[in-house]
Amino acid sequence: MKVIEFQRFGGPEVLEWIEEPDPIPKAGQVLIEVKAAGINFADIMAREGAYPRVKTVPFRPGFEVAGVVTAWGEGVEGFRGGERVMGLVFGTGGYSTHAVLNAREATRLPDILDFAPATALLVQGLTAFFLLETGDLQAGQSVLIPGAAGGVGSLAVQIAKIKGAGKVIGLASPSKHELVRSLGADAVFDYTQTGWSESVLAETEGKGVAIFLDSQGDFGGEGFHALAEKAHWLIYGGQAEGSSPLMPDRLWPLVFKNITVRGYTVDSNTAEFARGLGEMIGWATSGRLQLSVQRFPLSEAAHAHQAISSRQTTGKVVLEP
Repeated sequence: MKVIEFQRFGGPEVLEWIEEPDPIPKAGQVLIEVKAAGINFADIMAREGAYPRVKTVPFRPGFEVAGVVTAWGEGVEGFRGGERVMGLVFGTGGYSTHAVLNAREATRLPDILDFAPATALLVQGLTAFFLLETGDLQAGQSVLIPGAAGGVGSLAVQIAKIKGAGKVIGLASPSKHELVRSLGADAVFDYTQTGWSESVLAETEGKGVAIFLDSQGDFGGEGFHALAEKAHWLIYGGQAEGSSPLMPDRLWPLVFKNITVRGYTVDSNTAEFARGLGEMIGWATSGRLQLSVQRFPLSEAAHAHQAISSRQTTGKVVLEP
């Protein structure tokens, strides 16, 4: 098989091909021929040496794959050769031509769902799905979604509407506003323009948003000003460059408005992945959930990383062997 690895932290150029024998599935595992491997921002942070869970090299990036079953280990029942599945491969390298999945965590794919868009439902789809549950989204509530044209954001916009949100407000660069509106956002603002939080307040008649899905992790950012009474501020990433601490003048507003600030990682909902994936697969196959994909050959993983870092992509970015 061929797999992508980096042996030192750095830019996209550190990604390199490794060729080795196909893995042999152990007890409880299935081997798949990878048809699509999803890219997540955590892969880029890991490559740069900025992801807390990847502290040593060499490392093989890629947390999610979809493909067809080619072999299985002892004790595995119910799978057959050629069966279409997807799943998570934390720590084992999804940027590959072959990968092993724990059989009990492999999800079967309906024929109507292509491999590449299916990967969008894994890390990013599950993150969007359970972030909104963690924020206790209620019908009619407003939601603020930065990066609304990206992997998590584009799905969160749609899932929020499916779940009955009132105002869904996205942040994106101007060239992506039309896309975000097409996903169902009620309003979209340019996050590069200072003062966007005032526009969010105006859109919510001065009340602010009930849920803020924050991938930046910047306590000094404008998102704070857009929060309503008893809002849920959910931080699921640290993409901000030079993020600020929580400023002293924000402490009492945080207290008096009863705002909840919470960190989130999708790992916290592992036991419920099957439920979340089941619902999203249903929405996707019925046409309620659009799965937008940008495809790159596996051999161009470095190019794909560069495109994501320079904000040239929308939706799910996928590598295809």
